[in-house]
Amino acid sequence: MKDILLKEVEDVVDKFIRPQLKLHGGDIKVNSIIGKIMRITLTGNCHGCPSAQITTEEIVESILKEKLGDSIDKVILVNQVDEELLAFARKILNGGE
Repeated sequence: MKDILLKEVEDVVDKFIRPQLKLHGGDIKVNSIIGKIMRITLTGNCHGCPSAQITTEEIVESILKEKLGDSIDKVILVNQVDEELLAFARKILNGGE
């Protein structure tokens, strides 16, 4: 059942959500679906964008709810820091060591 929902979500993302994000140089990664709660990361130009939360709610969540009914209740945006960027920041904060 979980695999079926993930497949349905990926189909909706590929057909309806990803094309909209790509228009702005962005993309989406589905991190997990637990129960009816989905966690995503926005990538490309959408990562860190001030409108990322609005995009998550008004585009991603609304399209998923429209296409999949009550299979998804909430979409949570996970802001992850790129590991290379984090390592670079640590290096600077430690005086270049």
